[in-house]
Amino acid sequence: MAIGRRENMVTGRRIRAAVFGVLVANLLLTSAPGQSTPPAAKEFPGRVRLALAKVIYAVAGVETNIYFDNVILTTNSANYAFDVRCEKGFLFQDRWSYTPGAEEQGAFPLWLEVRDESNGIVARAQATILVVRGSAAAEVPATLLAVGDSLTEASVYTQRLLDLSDGPNGPVLRLIGSRGPGNSPGHGANRHEGYSGWTAAAFATYAGPLSRSGFFKGEQTGSPFVYIENGAKRLDFGKYSAQFNLGKAPDFVTFALGSNDIAYGSDDDIDAIIDQMLAHLDELVRMVHAYSGATRIGLLLTIPPCSSQDGFWNYKGTQREVRWQFRRNQHRLIERMMEHYGGREQEKLYLVPTYLDLDAAHNFVTRSLPWNAQNSVENPRVIDGIHPAAAGYRQMGDMIYAWLKMCMAESSR
Repeated sequence: MAIGRRENMVTGRRIRAAVFGVLVANLLLTSAPGQSTPPAAKEFPGRVRLALAKVIYAVAGVETNIYFDNVILTTNSANYAFDVRCEKGFLFQDRWSYTPGAEEQGAFPLWLEVRDESNGIVARAQATILVVRGSAAAEVPATLLAVGDSLTEASVYTQRLLDLSDGPNGPVLRLIGSRGPGNSPGHGANRHEGYSGWTAAAFATYAGPLSRSGFFKGEQTGSPFVYIENGAKRLDFGKYSAQFNLGKAPDFVTFALGSNDIAYGSDDDIDAIIDQMLAHLDELVRMVHAYSGATRIGLLLTIPPCSSQDGFWNYKGTQREVRWQFRRNQHRLIERMMEHYGGREQEKLYLVPTYLDLDAAHNFVTRSLPWNAQNSVENPRVIDGIHPAAAGYRQMGDMIYAWLKMCMAESSR
């Protein structure tokens, strides 16, 4: 199916995603009217395939960003001008940024327009910024299970969530899982289910003798959610919860997957690859909700690679070695996830736009290297284009935290 036809089929569901539940209705009532809607505005992705999440979360004291290079598919976003119309935030060269004050709350419309050198609008999209007060739901305890690949195994964004939750206005947050920093079983408070190199298929199907051991041993390690009974494999979130959360379903589950699923895709087969990923992700969502329909599931929209080809020198012999192909694959995944999961908040299923908040130009690991063999002057170059530096991971944590706070405020009403 062509991209344009997919867009038309899901327009209604995407619009519904902008406002959900009683909480959002109340927030809209508390929002001051703003001059943020262009006259005769119409959304369209344009030739740059603008992909803007319909709901963006923000919370007091924590920065929320929309990095423009992350929302359009082009080899050079500097060739375009970006205009953001919203009564909140500031427009910078590379991003729109907003850090709410302590008592700010509301639902604020935002329009993003992309213009070319002739000042013509080549793409336009609307989103809703949902802002919750920093003090909202501060006394509500919550448990979170973070599931993902090496981005979760790094244990940095999960630690950021703990750090934010430990503040004077933060919720009481407890992380659950069999793993922790350094791949040790459940080390300290920073727990999760993060496995380097894993895909959605791995979590939905792998079985092995070291399942739920907390240790990663390659092919011997099975999914923590796959149990073997009478020789048959099956997903059982109830058993997992009994082992790691005293039999209770966690209040929140996040899935941070996609980077490995799409790593070897090309333009010819990327949609087939994403079809398979979404099918397995659907299985994992059903697994959680079959045990607890009250658990809120956050699907993290897969972060982009670094903005420089320099970060792909160590991915030789694969599609990953070309940054532009990986970025094309990641953008297509974002489009498909928004089509497939957008507007389903009433099912306790949310898209968390972590891809918007990551500074792909500055928040990846670098080291100083000479310009070339004949010029010894050193210059910082990215050495890993897929895994962020600590600052990038913390930006992921910021967006997840804002989503958690919003859900907590919603559940307290």
